Amino acid sequence: MKYFNLFGKTKGQSSNPVSEKSEFEKIKVFKSLPKEQWKPAYNELNKIIGANLKEYGFKKKGRKHYRLTNDLLEIIDVDNRGSWSGAKDDIEIRIGLVPYCWQGLTNEYYLVGSKPLEEIDKTIRNHFRISKEFLILADYLSERIIKNVLPYFEKYNSTKKITSQPYIFPYHTKCGGNDIRNSQYLILFSELKQHKTNKAIDILENEIEFGSDSLNQVTWKELKKLTENKDWETIDKIFSENEKNILDKLKIKPVANTVYN
Repeated sequence: MKYFNLFGKTKGQSSNPVSEKSEFEKIKVFKSLPKEQWKPAYNELNKIIGANLKEYGFKKKGRKHYRLTNDLLEIIDVDNRGSWSGAKDDIEIRIGLVPYCWQGLTNEYYLVGSKPLEEIDKTIRNHFRISKEFLILADYLSERIIKNVLPYFEKYNSTKKITSQPYIFPYHTKCGGNDIRNSQYLILFSELKQHKTNKAIDILENEIEFGSDSLNQVTWKELKKLTENKDWETIDKIFSENEKNILDKLKIKPVANTVYN
């Protein structure tokens, strides 16, 4: 299989000027693929993205690309699943920041700390068709992710950073949909990792009323009691055991932080 060089150029070459369009952006008419080729094309496209992200410490597992910096999993989810029809000719990219100290968060269909690609990269749309030009699309998406998503991850790559800038991840104290609830999880577990209770009690009360107790071996009520008592020793122990189990399962090791210009 042929992999594109990152950004369609070899190392040592300078980037194109901002005003110059990429090869993908120059395409005016996209050629459709037959339905039986959607899944193989998607698999190859995502494999190319994974090969390009590997240089930056990401590990591909299934449709997701994982990287661990500090105490958060950074996740890029390249998804083309249909609700009932299996693969579709459309891909959606979501970006997640996951506090893996709580078992279950890494398996959520809706990513924790989730944002669509277009919210981070204002110059791009979030949905792309899988056409005959999917190899060019893979190169284009790799470039956009590395240019705009990785600096975003750098800005919010620890629970300490999340708790100091929580306004970027909105939440509601009443049930308001999966995306909102998953921002709740990011704020909740970031606070508990940092031994803070600014919003944690309100979020836990909301989960007790609207959430499920099946996310972990400890119920929301039990976690709320530990938090109210500020029993950080027990909370830290629970989180430490969970983190070890998750990292063993994903076979992921921390990577050094990188500053992106």
